[in-house]
Amino acid sequence: MGPPRHFRLPFLILVVVLPLLLEWRHLAAWGGILFLWSMAMVGPRSLLRWLRVWLPLSILYGAILLLFSGTENWEQTLLLVARLLIALLGMQILTWSVPPSDVVQSFEWALPRLGVSLAIALRLVPRLERSAKWRIETLEERGFVENQSGVKALRTRASIWPGWLADSLDHAHDLGDAVQSRGILAPRRWRHGAKQRLVQFALGEEIREDGVTPHHFSDSVQLGLDLQINLPNGRCIGRHKELLRGGKIVLLRGHSGCGKSSLLRVIAGVSPWQHPVTVNGRVHISGHPTLGEINLADGPFTEAISCWIPQDPDRHGLAESVQREFKIARRLSGPWKQQEMLECLQEWNLLDKLQSQPENLSEGEQQRLLLAAHLDSAQPIWLLDEADVHLDEAGFIQLGKAVVKHRARGGLVIVVAHRQARWKRIADQVIDIGDPMPSQEYPSVWVERGEEVGIPPQDTLFSHELKPVCAGDLILVQGENGSGKTTLLREWSSQSGLPWLPTSPDRRLLGMTIEEELSLQHPVLFEQHLAVDDVKIPEAENIQLQQSALRLDLGLSQLSTVTPVHDLSTGERRRLSLLPLLMRKPPIMLLDEIDHGLDDLTLADLLEQLNTRRKSGCAVVITSHSPDLVAWAKVSGGRVWNISDGQLTEVSS
Repeated sequence: MGPPRHFRLPFLILVVVLPLLLEWRHLAAWGGILFLWSMAMVGPRSLLRWLRVWLPLSILYGAILLLFSGTENWEQTLLLVARLLIALLGMQILTWSVPPSDVVQSFEWALPRLGVSLAIALRLVPRLERSAKWRIETLEERGFVENQSGVKALRTRASIWPGWLADSLDHAHDLGDAVQSRGILAPRRWRHGAKQRLVQFALGEEIREDGVTPHHFSDSVQLGLDLQINLPNGRCIGRHKELLRGGKIVLLRGHSGCGKSSLLRVIAGVSPWQHPVTVNGRVHISGHPTLGEINLADGPFTEAISCWIPQDPDRHGLAESVQREFKIARRLSGPWKQQEMLECLQEWNLLDKLQSQPENLSEGEQQRLLLAAHLDSAQPIWLLDEADVHLDEAGFIQLGKAVVKHRARGGLVIVVAHRQARWKRIADQVIDIGDPMPSQEYPSVWVERGEEVGIPPQDTLFSHELKPVCAGDLILVQGENGSGKTTLLREWSSQSGLPWLPTSPDRRLLGMTIEEELSLQHPVLFEQHLAVDDVKIPEAENIQLQQSALRLDLGLSQLSTVTPVHDLSTGERRRLSLLPLLMRKPPIMLLDEIDHGLDDLTLADLLEQLNTRRKSGCAVVITSHSPDLVAWAKVSGGRVWNISDGQLTEVSS
């Protein structure tokens, strides 16, 4: 019931421009039409969910305008807020009816930047709603809404919206980086002449865009690095002087936050134009099939200069289904043919997810999707930023096959990984960024089991006959990608009120800066943050001391408190999101892929913290695909649960 296909762009322009031109009487009528249209499209429940997110934000926006412009302009402010809300509702109607991938494909031959911008806007709307929901859940989990008056609850919720807005802008930048690195910003064009297309048309043959046939790159592929990367505060996070040749797999090592991901962004051509780092020096690529010699100082580029698979797959997928992600994948080797796509999905074990939405996939399945759709055999340089962290053993084997095959073609593969045991078997060269990291043994401890503290939920998703969880237990949950490990922890947390740490740290971070985030990690700390300097709230000092000690143990004490949260590395954000969980004393801690983004030294410090919690009677439940963590859990006397075909069973030691 949305606008017809060929009228979608005029409708988008109409719903954005018309509210700015109408007087309030006609504006109210136009808003009523859109309201009834939305009601007919998605029903009252979905419309109310949309209003619960955007109406408070519009009111907050109006309050900010009144604060700066004065209350005498309240009528103009109210009218402006109404215009904004009605324009958002019109865009939401388009979102409910138009897939973002259709928008990209509609503009890919002309004005691709416009199509990508519209698609990102449409893709962000549901993400904004989910992000707002995650933040409210996090507030409730941290105890902010208990025994709070209406005014205090409103003040607390208002404090999380700056961080929500910063996360939304950062997600838009991530999507922009993804489409730029894949060459979607460049107009799609035929690589053969008009004469050949006319002959094909006359013969009744299918006319399709040709790609670059994957070939052996011989010795033509080279990557020359002579640069230094600095943060806005001037701190150097990497000095690189290397000449890397094709036909190699290069493993980058270094502690969290040392600049590994920043270096890959530079090589991919998406930094520093969208992220706050300064690059001094030069990067030179030779042997590109279509661009030849590339000097990255000439960027940013609209065409893909390498194949970059970033961290956090949930933040870099643009399409709304698995199949559509393949349709908008821009590859040098040409668009995906139907049979080729199905065979690739079969290899990556995603064939049964063909019509699934990416947000309904597990982190491992989303990672498989990005790898399957965007690994391009015609691109000479592959950049894999912790691309294996969410993959099970079968997924890593498939990735390893692709990497080794690309090396055999003469391609260059640069890998960033913290869990390196699997990569060392096939890596040709290892480069340490910063001080070389010594081999680290994870601290193990045997803890005597105490009394029963809980048991996983028994519902339609999982059936089990497990023994109860006891105080001091260490439990490792294993299973293939998509088997339901994250679902188990989420449902367990929801039904039992236990704190749960998701895989993505952004789902548990509320503040815009480190200082704001630290104050929002406990209700007492937030009250102290709002109080005047000479007012001391009881217990605040003890909680601050506990928080400071944990920051020191997790290597966060050296970070400036004015640093924006989303300027931190994934590992630093992961550790920051852990603090409120460690500050509490729950009977069971539920940790989803706890090692994501953590180097060996930091992970060892974290495991020591978990050992301390176990000694004090807390049970720890973790999920992981890392062989290192599996070995640590077994050495520490942990129990192993396995999920397969909806059955949750305990594996004998």
